[in-house]
Amino acid sequence: MISNMDAISLLRGLSGVDLIFTSPPYNIGSKSPRMDGQRKHGKFDAKSYQGIVGYEDNLEEGIYQRRQVEVLRAMAGALSDDGVVVYNHKPRRRDGAMIHPMTWVGKVRELTLMEEIIWDRGSTHNHSKGLFWPTTERLYVLRRTDGRYRLDHKSNSLGNSFKKDLWRIPLSNKPHGGHACPYSELLAENVVRAFTKPGDLVCDPYLGSGTTGVAARRNGCRFVGAEIDSHFCNVAEQRIREAA
Repeated sequence: MISNMDAISLLRGLSGVDLIFTSPPYNIGSKSPRMDGQRKHGKFDAKSYQGIVGYEDNLEEGIYQRRQVEVLRAMAGALSDDGVVVYNHKPRRRDGAMIHPMTWVGKVRELTLMEEIIWDRGSTHNHSKGLFWPTTERLYVLRRTDGRYRLDHKSNSLGNSFKKDLWRIPLSNKPHGGHACPYSELLAENVVRAFTKPGDLVCDPYLGSGTTGVAARRNGCRFVGAEIDSHFCNVAEQRIREAA
């Protein structure tokens, strides 16, 4: 099931979800037109969520963090007893300092952090002469605080190179439907294989172009997802239907 709605609305109507794998907007966008080298941007910075179309990814930081806490709490409420949230985010820099995702993830008492996987994308749009280039993101693996963590599903589902907590996976070069920041299909496949078995229910409340849903259906899982942009909702629905 694919819904054209926001993440909170979807999550509050769910229960018994075995895996939530998602990546929210990172709040790194810009309202100002600008030129980077030979690239001209429109109203929004093309590095932000959904690029130039549809989403102002530049909230006041406190508002952004409070919304993410609200979303994570809704995720906890949607999980099964041994369900898992894999929350993809990254450290960002703003006003001359680093902002780490654990600043707000650690406030969600309904979820307990079990593991942190470093995703080495191998490249970045964010180049600064005065700083090291940030080529990694994080996968925060969380369980319900009153739930259980399913280690058994991880044993033989991945190759040896992905049994470590550092995954080297290049960014996707397939911008499905024009989406500016699609998941790598291998990243989504790894997460689904690691934390589910066939028949499990997988959810992505920030669906984008649908890569989590594609991986879920390829691995025999049921899937629900939400996307606020109607264009990408249609793109995701078509991709997931073809994968099934």
